[in-house]
Amino acid sequence: MKRKKLIISLAVVGSVLLFLGIFIMIWFWGDEYKDFDDFRQEFDIQGLPDGACPQGIANFKAEVKEDNAVKYASQNFFFISAYFKNQSSRIYVTGEKDGYIGYVNLKNTDGSDYKGHCGGVATNGSFFWVSSDDTVFVAKTASGSGYSNIVQEIIKKAAATDSDKTVMFNYSFAANCNASFLYYYDADGGATSSPSSSDKLYVGEFYRKGNYETDKKHRLTTPAGDNNTAFAYEYSINTSSSSSNVTGLSCISPSYISSDCGDVPKIQKILSITGEIQGFARMADGKLVLSQSYGLKNSHLYLYDWNKIDTGTYTDSYCKTYYEISGEYFAYDGVKTTSGAQATTNNTDKSILRVYYVDSSNLLKDYSIPSMSEGMCVAGDRVYVLFESGAKKYRTFVRQILKNVYSFIPIKNG
Repeated sequence: MKRKKLIISLAVVGSVLLFLGIFIMIWFWGDEYKDFDDFRQEFDIQGLPDGACPQGIANFKAEVKEDNAVKYASQNFFFISAYFKNQSSRIYVTGEKDGYIGYVNLKNTDGSDYKGHCGGVATNGSFFWVSSDDTVFVAKTASGSGYSNIVQEIIKKAAATDSDKTVMFNYSFAANCNASFLYYYDADGGATSSPSSSDKLYVGEFYRKGNYETDKKHRLTTPAGDNNTAFAYEYSINTSSSSSNVTGLSCISPSYISSDCGDVPKIQKILSITGEIQGFARMADGKLVLSQSYGLKNSHLYLYDWNKIDTGTYTDSYCKTYYEISGEYFAYDGVKTTSGAQATTNNTDKSILRVYYVDSSNLLKDYSIPSMSEGMCVAGDRVYVLFESGAKKYRTFVRQILKNVYSFIPIKNG
């Protein structure tokens, strides 16, 4: 009898172990990521051995001179943000031609170490934006610093071997959302290095039920039946070189708001997006890519037709591609008017804000790729994708550890 019980027990244990073995094999090797076959490995993600957790990526084309001589020829420079457990967050700089340049540590406006999540980064050369929680931090080169712009300053300080490897924020403003990602849209596709009023900055948020909630007013059901749970705001670029331009963005007229509110960037439009979005990339040829990931499951890059999102026309005889915000809702939390009351859309910008649906009705393709995709940027016709799976805190558990930035060319519309 005892022998029979022992055999049964061993059989049960063996079955459990076999099941776990099969599960582990499927978990780690079962998904071939066929959509990832066309992705190209680009360059190393720096700082991983030191504990860096990469979050956002931005790029800008520049030539760097030193003592009137060319130090770095004209090329795309990539800027990757990363946070650490017990030290200041960093920006790592890699040149398209020259490879890894170095890093800078970030400082708050009061000079203390910035240790934020730095989920998103973006730059137009003149300004460098970093997002964290509900705030967007802004850095630009101080007058008389000897640097021609913030990109030149970051690159030169990153390359330096002395102790001055820090960049300080000059300003910050309330994002009125979780501010999980940023993206700078260059309307001419990088053909010129000068900012244009047609360029845009996008600030978006991450939603996940339970631990990353968004404002309930940011959650809606689209005409296509999708449950969108987050917002992304579009801002226009302020090209002024004046010292009073502290955000780099077009702002609400000071005559409408109290002086203690500071400069308040003016939201031009709102995009309604799905949950768990880590990155955003709008391309000059009329495509939008959203990077969705959380935990160990597959990431998804959703490719949308921007022109269908942004037309402002009827999608059919019943449904619009947007809805207009009523006077009861205001997207600038805490901003006070000159009369002391909280502002509404009508008395700040004299227009109604529109919310545009990004949903299945304008989806072109869903790319299923390895877990932990983060921020994205665009250079030419390629979208560059950053991954977090190579970070020390995750690499033990993920199915595929990626220590490089990858790029791909999205399919053509239609």
